[in-house]
Amino acid sequence: MKKEKTLQEVQEQISELQEEKEKYDVKLKQLQNQGKKLEKLANEKERKRRNHRLIQRGLIVERLVKNLLMFTNDEVEELLKVATHTEEYRQAYEEMINGKDIEDETIIE
Repeated sequence: MKKEKTLQEVQEQISELQEEKEKYDVKLKQLQNQGKKLEKLANEKERKRRNHRLIQRGLIVERLVKNLLMFTNDEVEELLKVATHTEEYRQAYEEMINGKDIEDETIIE
């Protein structure tokens, strides 16, 4: 025959379960904070990679455009637009892009 639990036993069991829940709530909060830290770190690394890439490419433009400091940003942009709208550019671009797997989106730096 099954013995019925007393009110005190039920209250003790409830208390134990509440304590266990509180432990899991603390653990959940810790894991959420850890996740936030990892996201922040990933964002920081991505920002640094982007900054590095922009600096490197800016250096390339400075090397290729003579007397670059004489030009405004708009003028440099116009020069690059003109340079990238030539048949020679299109052909070189197509040859390079055909050798890459666009779906892969592998970052080359």
